[in-house]
Amino acid sequence: MFPGAWCGHLGVGGWVVIGLFWATFLGLVLWALSRLFTPARPADGRDGDAEDLDQRLARGELDAREYRALREGLTSSGHH
Repeated sequence: MFPGAWCGHLGVGGWVVIGLFWATFLGLVLWALSRLFTPARPADGRDGDAEDLDQRLARGELDAREYRALREGLTSSGHH
């Protein structure tokens, strides 16, 4: 069946390429699944509710000026 070599007709390089292909493929599948099941930002252009803004400020995603502007936008539009 595999005359002469343990890796058959592919050679060592062929098996390395196959291994890299599968590692890349599985990596892309895991990346796509993580993107699919990650909560998205609201589609209507708002930056979420007040609690979301508080969390973003705590994580450092917003500075104080941006936080105040977005918070005022929420209160003026009737949210929280």
